Amino acid sequence: MASSPHGVSMKRRRFLSLSIAGLVVGSGIAGYATYKKCEDDNTVAFLGCARDGNDSYVLTGANAQGEPCYTVPLSTRGHGVAIDRIRDFAFIFSRRPGEFITVVEIQTGKLLSTYSVSDRYHLYGHGVVVGDKLYTSEGERTTSNGVIGIYQIWQDGTLDRVGEHTGFGLGPHEIMAIDHSTLALAVGGVQTQGREPLNIETMSPSLVLIDIHFGKVLGIHTLPDHQMSIRHLAMSTKGEIVTAQQYRGSKDDVQPLLAIRRLSGEYQQLVATTEQWSRFNQYIGSVACTESQIVATSPRGNCYGIWNIESGELEELGPLLDASGAAAKPDRFALSAGSGRLVIQNVQKNIEFQTSEVHWDNHWVML
Repeated sequence: MASSPHGVSMKRRRFLSLSIAGLVVGSGIAGYATYKKCEDDNTVAFLGCARDGNDSYVLTGANAQGEPCYTVPLSTRGHGVAIDRIRDFAFIFSRRPGEFITVVEIQTGKLLSTYSVSDRYHLYGHGVVVGDKLYTSEGERTTSNGVIGIYQIWQDGTLDRVGEHTGFGLGPHEIMAIDHSTLALAVGGVQTQGREPLNIETMSPSLVLIDIHFGKVLGIHTLPDHQMSIRHLAMSTKGEIVTAQQYRGSKDDVQPLLAIRRLSGEYQQLVATTEQWSRFNQYIGSVACTESQIVATSPRGNCYGIWNIESGELEELGPLLDASGAAAKPDRFALSAGSGRLVIQNVQKNIEFQTSEVHWDNHWVML
């Protein structure tokens, strides 16, 4: 393994911060996995942030039936999870304004490291792995100017910050790799102090495409209403980009909350009736794509929706209390909820409802 460019002192700092984070939380030590016997299968199929029975924050690895295989206590509330399939690592980002990236081994839950970002920046809760680099959505604490943090991933699971891209807007949220040379970024457009918005009247959200190597902005796509904060992303099997929005305008307004950038470059809003959109309560929490469908959750609306990816029209609207994560493969999808309820579409396109003991948080991934 190549040595870290920052040497031993940086690794020592990271492990010291990990030791500080190692406080007693619930039944375990923060960062150390608690293992549970899955009755049918011990293979981790889902990974996401959650709350445990003591209302503490954890990362949970669950099997295909939603049974927890392990939990890893977190020192603060987690948000998104990025997967490194080559090295079997998962990167967990603390919720904005976040300070920590926690790295675990996917199948075992073994804690590998915790990285503390500098005082100048905070995390927005998402990242993506491309090759041996981790790219994260971050912002300057004083201005909310967007930053893509670039981190070298080492074989022992530690990280070193090696660069950054800037100059694309305020308040970036989810980040996604379209290919090995292009990043897509959901730029929310909101300046915040902590979690308090400061510029709702002048906010400027956009979907931004960025050259991964040089940080050059390759494209900017906007929606008709400038108070439609673009927050989350998914990509179709064809490479189309789906964006999920959270509306920051009048509480009485009903707006389309999903859009898709077609390969032609056209940026279209998805279709549902006013009554159907009102069910989502101006808020999409997570979005994912199968080969033929777009599925999205709304924790505020306690519901989920399924759209046809070709026509852009709503096919199904269903109730789901505290609907949270959306994850998908080309032939199926799975939804999680803070209530513990799971909605799983199998390869035969049948939808199954399951109940788990996990109080899932905003996002999860399907392995």
